[in-house]
Amino acid sequence: MKYLPRDLSTLGQTAKSALLVLCGLAGFARGHFAGQGCILTFHGLRRADSPPGVLDSGLHLPVDLFRQICARLAMRYHVMPLSEMARKVSQGQSLPEHAVALNFDDGYASNYELAWPVLKEFGLPATIFLTTGFVDEGRPLWFHEADLAMTCQGASTRRLVRALRRLKTLPEEQMRAEVAGLVSEAGGLGELPEVLRPLTWQQAREMQAGGLVEFGGHTHTHPILSRCTVERQREEIVKCRDRMEAELGRRPRLFGIPNGYPADFDKTTLAELAAAGFEHAFTMMPGRVKASCHPLKIPRYGAPVSVWETEATASGAFELVRVWKAKGGPG
Repeated sequence: MKYLPRDLSTLGQTAKSALLVLCGLAGFARGHFAGQGCILTFHGLRRADSPPGVLDSGLHLPVDLFRQICARLAMRYHVMPLSEMARKVSQGQSLPEHAVALNFDDGYASNYELAWPVLKEFGLPATIFLTTGFVDEGRPLWFHEADLAMTCQGASTRRLVRALRRLKTLPEEQMRAEVAGLVSEAGGLGELPEVLRPLTWQQAREMQAGGLVEFGGHTHTHPILSRCTVERQREEIVKCRDRMEAELGRRPRLFGIPNGYPADFDKTTLAELAAAGFEHAFTMMPGRVKASCHPLKIPRYGAPVSVWETEATASGAFELVRVWKAKGGPG
């Protein structure tokens, strides 16, 4: 576990993770959560010698860190396809010991160029949730536009985070108008950074044919679905499904809910997903995957920022601490 994150803001999280592992809680948690699983969610990757070019660089982990994460998982965990994990828990079955699934959101070119070679090296399956408009058009998604516009204006990452948090609470049309205003104020976006390049459909077909990578839906333009009208939600979900079927020859059954927190989807979202034929959907609410999970509200964890955090998350050590806090202590 030699990798330490370069960004000092992540050192506290890494230190907490290391403490949980070294004190033996990770080993205890693996036994405590036997039969349950863990989903780790990534976005893009970046080369060590490539500057992010964006304020929100945390979405794009260094590929050397990703490789160390995969090496750790391959050595200590049962990494299984996300579709198999979801199917087993929906049927009330226990998962294999130390079950983990990997997925990527949005559909970045780095999933093909950087992540896929690592996945093949270790024989690890993964799922990519595609924002089909991003792949179709190659244009930045709305939160990319906000990031690039604020980067051009010299804003801080903290300011971007505050702005994105607010934008995600707005009705869809108002949010799009405000993002367009940010771009206009910045005088345009300039050249798209390497980390924001999307996959091509040909790259997706090649990965799918390779057998390790499966694909799921992630809307067409990545809106916050709960901020959309019923008609817009249906359009985003159905268009994503249809574009994927047309390009990949398979109708997707898995769906990653954009942003994925409780305020980001509603009953309409779940009804439209079911009507469109999606069998399992995934939030970004942290938690273990088990038989009691709602099939359209399966929890996921975000990407770990160190190998220590990978172990603390995948083992369930963080989850065990959360449960103990809720109960007022162990026992």
